[in-house]
Amino acid sequence: MPTRSVSRTSMPCWAAGPPQAATVVFLHGATADHRSWDPQVASLSDRFRTVTVDLRGHGESPEAGFDFDAAVDDVLDLLADLDRPVALVGLSLGGALAQEVVYRAPEVVDALVVADATCVTAARPVWEKPLALAALSGMAWLPEKVFHRRAARALAADAEARADLEEWTPGAAAQVLSSLVTALHSDPGYRLPVPTLLLHGADDRAGDIARSTRAWARRDPTAEYVVLPDAGHVSNVDNPEAFTAELRSFLDRALPVPAGRRRPWWARIPGGAPWSRRPRTAVPDVPVPDRAARGSGQPV
Repeated sequence: MPTRSVSRTSMPCWAAGPPQAATVVFLHGATADHRSWDPQVASLSDRFRTVTVDLRGHGESPEAGFDFDAAVDDVLDLLADLDRPVALVGLSLGGALAQEVVYRAPEVVDALVVADATCVTAARPVWEKPLALAALSGMAWLPEKVFHRRAARALAADAEARADLEEWTPGAAAQVLSSLVTALHSDPGYRLPVPTLLLHGADDRAGDIARSTRAWARRDPTAEYVVLPDAGHVSNVDNPEAFTAELRSFLDRALPVPAGRRRPWWARIPGGAPWSRRPRTAVPDVPVPDRAARGSGQPV
């Protein structure tokens, strides 16, 4: 079972798995908390040291509101306390944070997984950020029942994820997403500096994530790209078996092996683990949604 741990940041953390193993840090999405990674922690803690957190303004965090730059600093402080090698795994808001951590300090991470998240460095029309912020400002004034219904339809197929959404007011959710949108910064020449897995649910209709992730994979061919079947925006919960199989296979190949340990036999043969589908390295010919989610229209 994960145990509460302490780092130099005020961000609550939970750790599980062998202390000397390679570490996998999980960053959850907006309106969720560390428990959203329970399926992956339960599956991966036999081989990896897993660390989950509650981001600012979420779960048991003592911080009342969310600030993107401060959250990046929280993660950097946490990583400074961890032994290498380290993989950073983020979903949605957590995927944007993970990208920014690697953008600012690529030397502190050995591998990156970005799930169901917009690319923070993608080139965007000049009108897109103001339009998204305006949409979020309008979302903050929605009646709670309307907000919860629209958010659940776009983001949360899972019953527990819908329950998490119901604990949030439209204004609080808009504040978190506005901080994310404000932090987006275009850098068209940027290429990922560490081994990276990009993935999203085949039914992810949040913002432009499905379409833009495919474009991102074409732009950065060193990244691996996977579309998960039978999954929406919260793909690690919607289809935990497929998500975890892809994640384990990638980690076994991408992370350096700590001193004194051997790479598992399935990671030393062509094709990786025989019981899981190896992540595709070419952009797959899989249909993905091409329209933004109706309602707020904001990237998540």
